Amino acid sequence: MKLSTRFRYGTRLMINLALNYNKGPVILKSVAKTEKVSKKYLEQIVIKLMSANLVKSVRGPKGGYVLAKPPNKIKIIEIYNILEKTPVLVPCLKRPSVCSLVKTCTAREMWQKMQEDIFSQLTKNTLSDLAKQKLN
Repeated sequence: MKLSTRFRYGTRLMINLALNYNKGPVILKSVAKTEKVSKKYLEQIVIKLMSANLVKSVRGPKGGYVLAKPPNKIKIIEIYNILEKTPVLVPCLKRPSVCSLVKTCTAREMWQKMQEDIFSQLTKNTLSDLAKQKLN
């Protein structure tokens, strides 16, 4: 399974915002430099995160971006669902009709379990959990 750069960079952006929670707005230029990501790409990502009410923009000379809610209230699965275009491991797990072998496919059960394990990790971890790991 390959996660998109949009999700990977978006998660790193959100961890950066979590590390700065209650310290004031963060400018994308500094995140781009720290995370070695294009500022323009982060701008596209932050628009999606703002429209989902996970991030707020702060205007003015000391403006930037902040989390819209505490880091311990944002699960990684939320970021995933916003930024990933295809939130399934293989298409037949979401739409069985796309595969004529769905009833006899030996691998489908394994893919289902793999997806459940992945989604379990995404669901149980919060931004706060990941930010704490970065600090250690």
